[in-house]
Amino acid sequence: MIIIGYFLIALIVFLVWFQRFWNDTSTSKKDLISWVALVLGPLFWPVVLPFSLFQLNSKKTEVETAKYDGES
Repeated sequence: MIIIGYFLIALIVFLVWFQRFWNDTSTSKKDLISWVALVLGPLFWPVVLPFSLFQLNSKKTEVETAKYDGES
């Protein structure tokens, strides 16, 4: 049951990331490294997902800090 749950979540993560990848105009659809990351990322989602969320939040904080510093 745990293995089925793991792969079910991996499939969901893959589908969400695939949709974002496909809609991204800045990344070439012919880039092999992007496709490898797209396939391997969901297989290691317990590590990759929290790390990517941490990166997004830290970048968001940097942008907000830069905005705040610019207004002073």
